[in-house]
Amino acid sequence: MAIDLITRDENIRWLFHAGIGNVQVEALAAVLAESMTIPDVERDALQRRRHIPIG
Repeated sequence: MAIDLITRDENIRWLFHAGIGNVQVEALAAVLAESMTIPDVERDALQRRRHIPIG
């Protein structure tokens, strides 16, 4: 599992241990999507997955 955060100046990749659930990674992606400049359709799709607290 991974999340790629690509900016004008940097490319950041977070790799997650196999024990981390897909739902938790998707929830983190949804939090990040709130402040990204991406098409509304993509942001909405990511935010719909944000349904659990990240602990």
